Amino acid sequence: MDGRLLVLQKVMEALGEDGKISSFDQRKRIQKAIYLGQVAGCDLGYRYSWYVKGPYSTDLTRDYYSLSEAVAGGDTAPENKKLKGDIREKLHNLACLFEVPNGVALPKPDWMELLASWHYLLKVNRFDQARAREVMERQKPNLLPFIPAAAARLQEQHLL
Repeated sequence: MDGRLLVLQKVMEALGEDGKISSFDQRKRIQKAIYLGQVAGCDLGYRYSWYVKGPYSTDLTRDYYSLSEAVAGGDTAPENKKLKGDIREKLHNLACLFEVPNGVALPKPDWMELLASWHYLLKVNRFDQARAREVMERQKPNLLPFIPAAAARLQEQHLL
């Protein structure tokens, strides 16, 4: 298995993602998990731009399809290949961010979209909260009521 795909697979595992890509929601979760994993300090080199469902990387899309094909073809990661302990621990701790909090009536993929989108607007686009909220209101009104919960969780993880 190509080294880049091997690392992607190990990072997804550490983030609690199984790598399945058959549904749109599965692919969205991978996009958002890797985005947040990178901003938490595990930079895999994927660059993101703003798209319909928030931050999106075309290179990541290419790689997770390649990884899926490799796995389907019987290519497996060597058991002795692991992420460094500190990276694995950081990603494992970040995975709790993806759990939808009580009182937030969103499915997990939408919660992850909210987390990544809010972070992207504030940190990458450098919008102030009022401007970021305007964008969310216009483009993602279903996520708007849950911004305070997402902001709190991102702050708990020291991502805002």
